[in-house]
Amino acid sequence: MTKSAKQKKVTQKETGPKMKKSVRTKATLLQAALKHFSNTGYSATSIQDIVDEADFTKPTLYYYFDSKADLFSALIEEALRDFHLLFKQTVSTGGSVRDVLMNLILTSSRQAQERGSLVRLIQYSFSAAEKEIPYRDKCLQEALKLPLILEEYFAREIQSGNFKSKFDAHDIAETLLGTITHITNKQLVRKEPPISRKRAEMIADMFLGGVQTAQ
Repeated sequence: MTKSAKQKKVTQKETGPKMKKSVRTKATLLQAALKHFSNTGYSATSIQDIVDEADFTKPTLYYYFDSKADLFSALIEEALRDFHLLFKQTVSTGGSVRDVLMNLILTSSRQAQERGSLVRLIQYSFSAAEKEIPYRDKCLQEALKLPLILEEYFAREIQSGNFKSKFDAHDIAETLLGTITHITNKQLVRKEPPISRKRAEMIADMFLGGVQTAQ
């Protein structure tokens, strides 16, 4: 976070209706930026495009964000925080490993359906040319927390004896995340509907059949 952004955090003391308006304004700017970034890419989107879409002025945008790069970074960070929370909640709900896998697949599929533009933006930020994306390294570090959540989950299940595999927790987590990414990509690119519970069960069984050893 830049110095001026930190100052805004400290000096902004709105309360009540004024605070609600501030939150709405920032949310509107983020939504307008998301629309343009996900449709035309980062470089092709201008600050003017964003403020025109949001029906605000440039000074309003610069009150909340120092630059287009900071606005882009805020979108990615917010999305990744949401995914971190969803993954943590899903793996902590209990039940069998099969149940957890099904819920991870279903949850990710719903996110791709309900928040497709944001999911597409995250994937774009990691596949675009290296100099195309601002704060790329920072975004990547946040993204790496997702497989780590899965890795820690599988490590616990292996250590407790609930799950047996000839593969280590790291490789299992990376493979599962790749499977989930493939599923969501098909929804985003091919416009496929969210995955059904029956299909999620089948994928979970196929995955476990490949990585799990006999009990």
